[in-house]
Amino acid sequence: MDGLGIAAVIGEMRDVVQGSVVRSIYQPSPARFVWQLFSRGTLRLFIAPAEATIHLTKHEFAYPKQPSPFTMLMRKHLRGGRIVEISQEGWERVVRITVEKRSLEGLRRVQVIVELVGVRGNLVLVRDDRVIASLRPNPRAVSGREYVPLPRQEKIDPREVSVESIEKILEDDDSPRALMRSIDGIGKETARIIYERAKTDEPFSAAAGAKMELERILDRVTDPIGAYNEGVRVATFFPIDGAQVYPSYAEALDRCLEEREETGEVDDGTRDIRAAVGRGIAKREKTIARLQEWLENAKKAELLQHRADLLMIYQHELPKKLHEVTVNDPASGEDVTIPLDPRKSGLENAQSLYERAKKLRRGRPLVERKLQRLQREVKALQEGLTQVENGEGMSDRAAALLPSLPARRKAPAATSPRVHSIDGYTVQVGKNARQNDAILRTARPDDLWLHARGVPGSHVVIRRHGATEVPQEVIVAAARLAARHSKARHEPRVEVSVTEVKHVRKPKGAPPGLVILAQEDTLTVDPSVLEER
Repeated sequence: MDGLGIAAVIGEMRDVVQGSVVRSIYQPSPARFVWQLFSRGTLRLFIAPAEATIHLTKHEFAYPKQPSPFTMLMRKHLRGGRIVEISQEGWERVVRITVEKRSLEGLRRVQVIVELVGVRGNLVLVRDDRVIASLRPNPRAVSGREYVPLPRQEKIDPREVSVESIEKILEDDDSPRALMRSIDGIGKETARIIYERAKTDEPFSAAAGAKMELERILDRVTDPIGAYNEGVRVATFFPIDGAQVYPSYAEALDRCLEEREETGEVDDGTRDIRAAVGRGIAKREKTIARLQEWLENAKKAELLQHRADLLMIYQHELPKKLHEVTVNDPASGEDVTIPLDPRKSGLENAQSLYERAKKLRRGRPLVERKLQRLQREVKALQEGLTQVENGEGMSDRAAALLPSLPARRKAPAATSPRVHSIDGYTVQVGKNARQNDAILRTARPDDLWLHARGVPGSHVVIRRHGATEVPQEVIVAAARLAARHSKARHEPRVEVSVTEVKHVRKPKGAPPGLVILAQEDTLTVDPSVLEER
């Protein structure tokens, strides 16, 4: 879901969710939560930050035997409370749910901040602007500290977009990605739909067509319908070609959820790379939090030094086996209490404090440098993740930071790929993930690479053999092979990615068969059509 989709779903459920009582919360899987609400009947609110979705659901989820510590905290602060507000922050993918609950302390309000930003998604419990707990602790959501919101994106408000601004957006990059990067609230699928429809909105220019399509979609934000295209597995709150219409956006999202449950797919073919980036970011954020805590403690170096100086003044008057001592500070004239190690003399305690202060001073520059490096790496990984989510190629810098994958079982004996001859062109089809890698490694940069979009399947390579242009009928036939050898083989229409091999890259440490694309074209085919060649 993008920002516009979140606005549509929040508007659709606001009337029934606001005022409802939180009866229970459970966590059917690590990144999924279900809130059972009561409001004119029982409701289920599905929240999945890593899948960037939130909606009322009728889907049945397995109830875990043992709740997680975070689920227990949510129950403690929210169960029995009343939802007084559910809102979105601008067009951002952030939702705030305010719950009011009566306790011995009186009426208290707790906010649940739902960051629906994919693998970096998070749930944060906040009271009085301070973090109680978070699903994924990070420097922005440290328990006991003030919550730091996600940085706002400098994009154009979709309600203020003009034909001239769209012309300027498309001037340097005539692609859906340019719309997504520049207009607030628009995700990859919405940008693609606007772009493709704008190209066919004759007699209008592409910019004028895009403006018209955006306005139509914005009109549906406040009056959503449900639409789900099974071929491409996309649910929208506005009509799209080839989609089944549902009474509500939530029901279309439910259908999409059921489809993913049935196939075991929770996102497009970049799931593994998203997970790897998420692990890399989480590991660094955990270390960053520890280093920041160390630096906070390092501020005590001067205090330790001063205490050591005081002990040196009074060392001869201090007996052993003291757990603390109170002495007068000659500089301020005030009494100062100093904790002591009872096994040491006054001199030894002073020396120990001097040593601790010395280590803190020496370590500070090293820790600061490491902290800055880790923060740069997190930023690079976040940018790489954004590139992947936008359908772009991940930078080499970000790919080099991905955590190594665990050792895998010994690969089975190599087999040959399927080979087809279509109008004189050799077409190779991988049989498994390792073979997909193999045919990609042996392909030439100008050969064509095809793959069913958004679903697991075989890599298909058309060997160009020096030909300047591959006939369209050959590309379509190869696309049908890609669709036929994918999990979408039984669908009537399958979208297939087509690009030259030079635009296909395998990130360092990625599992077999996983690639990312720098650019691609798409075409839609029927897998059931067989060519006679």
